[in-house]
Amino acid sequence: MKPSVVQKLETLVERFEEVQALLSDPVVIGDQNRFRALSKEYAQLEDVVRSFREYQDAQGDLTSAHEMLLEDDAEMREMAQEE
Repeated sequence: MKPSVVQKLETLVERFEEVQALLSDPVVIGDQNRFRALSKEYAQLEDVVRSFREYQDAQGDLTSAHEMLLEDDAEMREMAQEE
């Protein structure tokens, strides 16, 4: 994935977490218009953030498996190939 795309997705994750925190703020809860707007934004970001986090997890798993393949230990290499 291009670094610019990753950076944009990381920015969206930050905004998602910010919106999540705002939705639990008593001042925001008391302002129905702001609460509604933030709830809508939260819903729009939720799927993208979840998918990006799954992608990051998969990348981490792939990196770990690749590192295992490079290890000298034949048993570990065999385990990694099975995954």
